[in-house]
Amino acid sequence: MLSYREDEAFDLVDKCKFIDDNLPDFLKESRNPDQRGHIAFPSTRGEIKSLPSTEDAGRSTDASIVVCDEWEKHPYAEPNYGALRPTISAGGQFIGLSTADKLKMGTFFKTLYAQARSGENGFFNIFLPWFIRPGRTQEWYESETNGMASWQREGEYPATEDDMLTTLQTRKFFGDLAQMYQDIKEPIEHELSTKYSGVVRLYRLPVVGTRYCLFNDPSEGKEDPHAIIVMDARTGEEVAESHGKTPADLCAQIHDDLVRLYNNAFNGYESGPGGAGGIVATKLKELNTPNICPSLNVNKRPFTLDTTSGKKGWWTSKSLWDVVIWDLEEAVRLGQIIPHSKECLDEFNQFIVPEGADPQKPRGGHDDYIDAWARVWHLRKYVTTGNIGGFHFKYKG
Repeated sequence: MLSYREDEAFDLVDKCKFIDDNLPDFLKESRNPDQRGHIAFPSTRGEIKSLPSTEDAGRSTDASIVVCDEWEKHPYAEPNYGALRPTISAGGQFIGLSTADKLKMGTFFKTLYAQARSGENGFFNIFLPWFIRPGRTQEWYESETNGMASWQREGEYPATEDDMLTTLQTRKFFGDLAQMYQDIKEPIEHELSTKYSGVVRLYRLPVVGTRYCLFNDPSEGKEDPHAIIVMDARTGEEVAESHGKTPADLCAQIHDDLVRLYNNAFNGYESGPGGAGGIVATKLKELNTPNICPSLNVNKRPFTLDTTSGKKGWWTSKSLWDVVIWDLEEAVRLGQIIPHSKECLDEFNQFIVPEGADPQKPRGGHDDYIDAWARVWHLRKYVTTGNIGGFHFKYKG
């Protein structure tokens, strides 16, 4: 038996171990090997393995049963199924288990399930509603799903097959971006783009007397990329950016280099208790980076800069996000910002508003560019209104 999960965990094998551990002694068999993700029973020549969710995992095996957990979320569901077809055709059994992803239309899982329901393929469809488990009442359901949007409830706790199979009505948050795609530019050559090859892109060199602002959405360089946007505070045009899976300390060094290049740009970064934000904060302090924006007072609107506590960095709170993301939407709609990166605009283009939910990235997507742009656009307000007393911009080379 082979089992698969999108996150490459070993839940199914662990459950099999639990079942075996609780069998009466006369039904138990010795296990060898007995590892996380792989157990075998030498006396019966049976084994259970958990494999990663890759395209070819399980190819050329002689498994009698294949179980794919959260099949709809398997990143290579269709090609991997093709790799397993010979095993299934030779007499093996395939079981695909999944909750529904309400944000995705026409997935391989949904397609096969719908075909099975109408008798168009060899699968048998079995739907298990949320209330099938003993003890689950309407009161339990209301308590368990409290605070969830309707589309989340239908995906995680469906009552009917239609709840599971129908996809959510969504719209693109930023609307039609065709005009903005015409502003895509090739980066220019510069020592910083050479120093940080493939990460830093410059679109315009700094102009003496021009004020710039910069915001940094850092990362730890593993799963998510960082994003730094440098913008002309007067025109809203992007003049430089940094983007990639870069360790936080190097991200801070890039931040400092760009700030100094662009006339000691007024700058900020996403903060947090430790993690990438904490590393960036420490590194920028070591580098003595100029013109770092103070933290924000977000208890009332409009927000103000906290110029008395000495705190730096902007904490990601819902009260802040709800303001800056809609301000960015307005800026895009009115053509007040000019991004030059296709990668950035592609991220803008996939940002959605599900029916009855907040603006969000799609499952598996990113919002690093969006986060950096939303905050640098808000940051510029303090430059253009003059509410940044005590900061010194470089006017001479």
